[in-house]
Amino acid sequence: MRRILRMAAALIGLGLAGCAHGPSLQSRLAGYIGAPESLLVARLGVPQRQITVNGVSYLAYLLRYDTQAMPLGPAPWWGPGWGPAWGPVAVQSWACEATFAVREGKVQGFTLRGNDCD
Repeated sequence: MRRILRMAAALIGLGLAGCAHGPSLQSRLAGYIGAPESLLVARLGVPQRQITVNGVSYLAYLLRYDTQAMPLGPAPWWGPGWGPAWGPVAVQSWACEATFAVREGKVQGFTLRGNDCD
């Protein structure tokens, strides 16, 4: 009986652990506000894009990007190899770009843009 109770408790614990989430991207990046630009570059690497306007440097990082193409099913026509061709393809892309504003060597803030910035 104790064995069954232990197994049930372990399964419940594993099930609840699957629901646990870590800190959000927003809260993780908020830790860089006030940090020196050198720390940001040391941790995230060289930015994909950078521009300076009126004394403020904007450093853009593409943090997440994924594209998935899935055929929607076989098409009713024949392909170029004289065999059945796959029909239209559904493409889904997920991306998140973080742009940090840096003034006088310190991170002032950031913005997130994209459909995968959770």
